Amino acid sequence: MYKPKYFILFLIFAFLKSNAQQGNYKFNNFGNKSILLSGNVTGSVEDLGVVYYNPSRLTSIENTGFAFNAKAFQINSTKLSNISGEESKVSNTNFDGIPAMAGGTFILFNERFAYSFISKSRLDLDLKYASTSPQNRVLETFPNLQEYKSNVNLSTKIDDDWLGLTWAKKINENLSIGASIFGSIYKYEGQARLNYVLQFEDNSVASFQYNNGFSQNSYGLILKLGGNYHFEKVDLGVNINLPYLEVFKKANFDYNTVIAGIGNEFDEFYDYELNHLESKRKEPLGLSLGAGVPIGKSKLHFNVDYISGISEYKRIEIPDIDIGNDQPKSVLFNETRDAVFNFGVGAEIYMSEMFTAYLGLSSDYTAYGSNANIFDLSSPKTKDINVGEDFFHFSAGVNWTLKWASFVLGTTYTSGSSTFDNPLFIPNNGTDLIETDTSRIDYNRWQFVIGVEVPFLDNFNKNITD
Repeated sequence: MYKPKYFILFLIFAFLKSNAQQGNYKFNNFGNKSILLSGNVTGSVEDLGVVYYNPSRLTSIENTGFAFNAKAFQINSTKLSNISGEESKVSNTNFDGIPAMAGGTFILFNERFAYSFISKSRLDLDLKYASTSPQNRVLETFPNLQEYKSNVNLSTKIDDDWLGLTWAKKINENLSIGASIFGSIYKYEGQARLNYVLQFEDNSVASFQYNNGFSQNSYGLILKLGGNYHFEKVDLGVNINLPYLEVFKKANFDYNTVIAGIGNEFDEFYDYELNHLESKRKEPLGLSLGAGVPIGKSKLHFNVDYISGISEYKRIEIPDIDIGNDQPKSVLFNETRDAVFNFGVGAEIYMSEMFTAYLGLSSDYTAYGSNANIFDLSSPKTKDINVGEDFFHFSAGVNWTLKWASFVLGTTYTSGSSTFDNPLFIPNNGTDLIETDTSRIDYNRWQFVIGVEVPFLDNFNKNITD
């Protein structure tokens, strides 16, 4: 059985991953070499990452029959301070798989195309905790408490899969343009189940049961426009990410609460199941500028990214709920994002005909001003719980080129820290019985990268023959 502080650790860790995958725009990178350059390749991308970073660069890369990048696994280290009491500290290390990308390039009607599949975000966590040890605030509020039992279950699931087609064309020897269009299949779900049972010295029993959850489905289009210009000593690139175009949407919300045994004036029973609610998914306008500067057979890569903000909007429009008060209960599920600038630099170091080394560094500032999540719906005070971090990403690796294939091996390191409001609660006449109000999180992640590119069959036979 987990102690309360360890369950809170896993809970915060789950939400951190959810928040980072949606509110930090460079948390995951795609493309074998692009990953090892920390995504700083808008002006110089040379792998399948062209579909994501700058589609116009498709005219500059060799034709590839199939490419697969698998950041095969990652190790996350999370440290929390001030969770179950002042100066308390806990830590956890987690090992799991992460999003990937696959696809290839081809020529049709003398035009360059690429197809791709990107697992943009993938998260599925179901966290459970049971305890028979009440915290001090519970004991202070109910001094005649004899037995105590609590069960908490919080789950979050995010799936965002992109299916894309990319086109590029050379306008002249120096200028290329291109576009990528992705169909996004997006689903965001959250569920909170809390159950507390208290038995007192006179054998009377009180219980609190709280269940709520939401689901949001969205299908839409993501369009990227790119341009690239080749100078004698530098390649310059620009990539424009247009705002998300939503085509289909639906959302549901459930609310159930039962309080019994504390006193007639506190007893409650409410059950709502709200379907076909209005919802929105928004992704902002983004602009990336990049440069690739050759130095002999090596190259430096520079990148600046600007992503616009999003003013407050209702991710799911949940109507006010009548729970017996003078005024209906407002259920907020709103989101805002701030405009952010990110910057980065990468180095491609030529070692031999077979080996090239890569280094990368980039910032990744959180865009969330507030974000809609299961913690907001679970809070009786309608607290806005945000675990947002500013990250820095570091990367290093090597490309091993053979006649029949190219392999990429490397690692990335991410670190960040932030403070946040403790999201858990035990309600008692408006009193929050959790002892800690503010906590701190320090996050570190190691990713281990494995990628392979295999040329078309005719190129494969030619390479082997040569």
